[in-house]
Amino acid sequence: MDMYDNSVALMQEMRAAGIEYRSDTPLEDDNLIDTIRVGWEGSALPRTVVLFRINDRGAHLEATLGTMCAGRRQEALELVNALNVEYRWVTFHLDEDGTIACSSDVYLVPEVAGLFGIASMGRMFDTLNEVYPRLCEVLA
Repeated sequence: MDMYDNSVALMQEMRAAGIEYRSDTPLEDDNLIDTIRVGWEGSALPRTVVLFRINDRGAHLEATLGTMCAGRRQEALELVNALNVEYRWVTFHLDEDGTIACSSDVYLVPEVAGLFGIASMGRMFDTLNEVYPRLCEVLA
């Protein structure tokens, strides 16, 4: 099995738009999920990597934001829940090990992979840049 057509289309559109990315998936492999990485930093967000986990139907975008401070779990949970109420397209998570991450899903067919994938990535980075100062209150 080769890389999915929507993965290839997304990478072509990223290249055309001048977006630097790295594919973790060989072009010819028995992969079930393709992985593409894009890094960015904003005015408030330190260098952060968004992973695109792509199959034949869509993409799951994910980014790890850091680890919460010891003893701040309740505060971190309240903040993550508040962010999930405020933001529609990005979901924030607090894992059992204290990792704070976010994710987003997008329908991604080859014909619109570049448009939807790049838009979803931009929305995620914009949201993270906006909320990161609030997250710093609970990050180690």
